[in-house]
Amino acid sequence: MTDDRFPEWGRRVYAEFHRLVELVESMVLRPMRNGWQLPLLCLVSRPGAGSPLAMMAHVFAGEERRVPHVRMSAAGQNVRTLLHEAYTGLAAGNFGGADRLRFRHYALADGLMQVDLSGVPTNRRRRELARQLRQSIWQRAPWAGQQAPPDVGGWPGLLLWLALGVLPGLMFWLLTTGWLFGAGRRFRWFMRQQYLAPKLAAGDFFTFASRLTVPSRETEDQEQIDLLLVHAFLQDLRVDYRRWPWRLKSWRRTACPVLLLDDIAPDNGGYALVRLINAVRDETGQSDPLLVVTDSHDVPPDGLAPTDPAVAGQLVPLDGVEGAYRAWRSGLPRARRAREDNAWYLQVEIPPADLTPYRHRLSRIVPPKPPWLARPVALVAVAAVVLAAVGVWQIPDQVGRLRAGCEWPPTASGGLVRTAVRDGQCVGYSDSERQMFSTDESLLDVQRRIFDQNRKVEAAWRVKKTHPRVTLVYFGSLTKPDALPGEETFAGEREELQGMAAAQSRAYLEANNDPAHPYLRIVVANAGQEMRYSADVVRMLSALAAEEPTVLGVVGLVESRKAVQDAIRALGNLDLPVLAPTLSADRIADASSRYLQISAPNIDEATLVHEHATRVLGKKKIFNYYTFGRVDPGVGAQDDLYVNTLRDGLRAQFGEGNYQETYWRNGVDLTPVCADRYPDGVVFFGGRYTEFGAFASKLAQACSGRVPQLIGDDSVNRYLANAAARAVAPDNLPLAYVAKGELAYCHRLFGANDVERRSFLSDVREILSMCSPNSPIGERVGLAYDATRLHLAAVQSIAGNLAGSAGREWDPTAISPTSVYVAIRDVANPAYQGVTGLLRFDANGIADRKRLTLLCVPNIKEAFSSPSDVPREIDRHPSDSEEDRRYGTPSPVRRPCTKDG
Repeated sequence: MTDDRFPEWGRRVYAEFHRLVELVESMVLRPMRNGWQLPLLCLVSRPGAGSPLAMMAHVFAGEERRVPHVRMSAAGQNVRTLLHEAYTGLAAGNFGGADRLRFRHYALADGLMQVDLSGVPTNRRRRELARQLRQSIWQRAPWAGQQAPPDVGGWPGLLLWLALGVLPGLMFWLLTTGWLFGAGRRFRWFMRQQYLAPKLAAGDFFTFASRLTVPSRETEDQEQIDLLLVHAFLQDLRVDYRRWPWRLKSWRRTACPVLLLDDIAPDNGGYALVRLINAVRDETGQSDPLLVVTDSHDVPPDGLAPTDPAVAGQLVPLDGVEGAYRAWRSGLPRARRAREDNAWYLQVEIPPADLTPYRHRLSRIVPPKPPWLARPVALVAVAAVVLAAVGVWQIPDQVGRLRAGCEWPPTASGGLVRTAVRDGQCVGYSDSERQMFSTDESLLDVQRRIFDQNRKVEAAWRVKKTHPRVTLVYFGSLTKPDALPGEETFAGEREELQGMAAAQSRAYLEANNDPAHPYLRIVVANAGQEMRYSADVVRMLSALAAEEPTVLGVVGLVESRKAVQDAIRALGNLDLPVLAPTLSADRIADASSRYLQISAPNIDEATLVHEHATRVLGKKKIFNYYTFGRVDPGVGAQDDLYVNTLRDGLRAQFGEGNYQETYWRNGVDLTPVCADRYPDGVVFFGGRYTEFGAFASKLAQACSGRVPQLIGDDSVNRYLANAAARAVAPDNLPLAYVAKGELAYCHRLFGANDVERRSFLSDVREILSMCSPNSPIGERVGLAYDATRLHLAAVQSIAGNLAGSAGREWDPTAISPTSVYVAIRDVANPAYQGVTGLLRFDANGIADRKRLTLLCVPNIKEAFSSPSDVPREIDRHPSDSEEDRRYGTPSPVRRPCTKDG
């Protein structure tokens, strides 16, 4: 070869070497789908020609993502030093942002090789090995390097001893036996792999591990130890590159590691390392993702010269390397099945040429970016998307809850609170100001009073835990979806809560002075407009009763509708007594054996209306205008038990020939019932209070100067309790209406001679600022007060009879809802003297012979505006001489209701 031909020769060798680099790139970046099948690529160069691995290392260098690689010289080194250098180079190398390789198996084996037990007696070597191994494993534990913990006694000391003394030892035993999930796999692997005869250790890791320590390993087969170290090294690469859907790091490894081994020769560890890698792959049947590229002057593995005829069939010329690789790859399975000794070798002859001028013309091998979902930025993006999705899903819920007046977040701690949004309303229950229902300020104010008293009760009971403590649920309708700010729609519910607040205050005073009297906590529950979502709230209350044994009853259930009857049935299934202050639909008690009704039934109301119309007014006919509230008439005809049973009662009392009815709505002609056209009849409003104001206005307009005798059902009470509604009533329109709690009106209380009503007057004055000249009291205040006080009297009777309870903390399970129900029946037998009359129950839990009063309002607009404008009694049912005697209320002078009273 002459000098003038050398450049041409160099270009030709460079082109062939470039194809070799491209082949290496395909091996490193595109491993075979059926597993890693990478050869031991042995380059054989001529002495003095320079190492081709310098060119190879150049293509792996770079500033961004790089192929994991390490270049070493085998000159003067043995297998173990080469392995250790490869381990440190790959484990510590920063290859452009790729995750670092973890050599857990090799590091454990290498660490055991560093343990020197030569100065330890034979019978203590096992213990010393365990100590050193445990120390190396726990050296990063939070307690490492700390002083001994202080001597703590009792349960804390026992727990500290278990945490610092027993638990680490137990975890170490589980780890080294392979039973610890995840981390124990590498110990289990050592006991199952085939080198250094681990089965002789009878499954004991320490017996096996001791054979790697000094001086025990000196008597072992050194080649077996080297095979074990190589196997552990390759196993770490297999684990790190094995792709599972949940292991994202392995998906980010897009290039196989490369080991560039220079200067290998039969007299150093390079040949031995290549031979051991080949042996491990062959004997274990496992491939691995390591590409080994070596450079030598002799042909591995036997160290023969390139000109030796024995290697003529093994050595591949550089220009034929691609075809040789394809042939090697296709023949590898057969060679492995035949257990050929050198199945993994691919020897390539590198022609002599100076390739240094072409070094910078070689393109660098850059690993491809990992799949998008495996990148850290993708994880952040996925997390952001998930959070955004959760936020998008939660935001409407949050906005809906905030608009409905529900607390946010719904799982906030403290108190008994649980809510949900239904039809734009917040339904559920609460015992604290965290959650209040309605936008009406007067309704919110009484809730604040109750919740403030709840705090006082809790504080007092913590001091006097020997006293009983009771939780009563007020269950009512406190919201509607179209409520306007400041609108007072639920005046009746507000009155019932006021009555319970007054009873709660009285109970607090009594409990402070008598250990048999219970402290009372009140939970306010809202079922939405017209109790439509009572089923949802009952499910919430069911969970509350199961978790809170002090829940012993329910008060409220404002309207006699089918949904309320279903709620009574469901509460009865929980054995919770239900005390209904104002429900009166006939046969509503059929739903539960735990139902107790404070007010008289509708049949009694129909009797009162009939007696007044026929005996006092001298009228034999009645025209009933009924409504169902803000529901469709077709729904109301099936759902409204109060209105429908009242219609049935009136029909039965007056007879078919004297009873007429029509469903009232705007547009219905009322002139046929004006006084001049309906002289022998009365007009009765037998519907829901929500339509009474419009009905009264239309009646006054249609019958100006000829207004007939107008009688309203007891639902009209709720209209009269609403000052804003009365303010727009027609002028000078008289009204007679049915009342269930007239005995608890202020003018009755001023001259009361019984203790209960005198206490009631004191309570409403102090707590509610009622019964002053401009603050009359509504009838539902007294009815709810009676229901609450009756329940507390029953609990008191049980608590007073519990033997041996004095001086001990009150056991909330000592009283059950069933025992309270039985006690209520006992307290009301023969009668309980409440503020609204004598309470006696029939077999179905309905108030028996309970007083009903017909009151007269000479001018609806002026009702309750002054003491002289308080409605006055004009009739009563039934006549009860015993009640009259107890309350000092003789029968009234029965008379018509006129503008003059």
